[in-house]
Amino acid sequence: MPQLWIVAGPNGAGKTTVADRWLAPRIPVISPDTIAMLHGNSPIQAGKAAILEQERLLAIGASFGLDTTFSGNRELTLMKRAVGCGYKVNFIFVCVESLALCQARILERIDSGGHAVPAEDVSRRYSRSLRNLASAFDLAERVFILDNTEEKRRLLLSVEHGRVKHFSSNLPQWAKDAIPDRFIHSERNELI
Repeated sequence: MPQLWIVAGPNGAGKTTVADRWLAPRIPVISPDTIAMLHGNSPIQAGKAAILEQERLLAIGASFGLDTTFSGNRELTLMKRAVGCGYKVNFIFVCVESLALCQARILERIDSGGHAVPAEDVSRRYSRSLRNLASAFDLAERVFILDNTEEKRRLLLSVEHGRVKHFSSNLPQWAKDAIPDRFIHSERNELI
């Protein structure tokens, strides 16, 4: 069974690092940012190239990953299509405690030769990606929620086929606000 892995989260949260370390050694990972850097494309051209590659891989039934801010509806549509094509959909969401931390990390990345993202885009995408997170639980077979605020990344929640497999009782505020209540107050958890 082919698999789609979505690695999502705001700009600067660390999703590309997760995708590069966990997925890239095993499956192709589509990243509009990487496409733009490698080919000198504008973000719009890179986005179009990423969509074409997604369509190509879906058409041949190949497993692949997608690095995305998850701030629009396109990714949700892709997840629905993948399920309809017989894919197992896995979703990893990476976030940090604040928009300010995302912006600070982007500045560090720029200082190290990485790409910039306009502050207004970062702000808009931060809130939209958190707002879209709940929808992923309905479409993915497996969901992993990671907090990347500290130096060591922390698994907050894992859900498989709608059942909680791992839960951290010490959730940061962003996670409490974005994760659907049915997983926070699951009967398997003693929690909050």
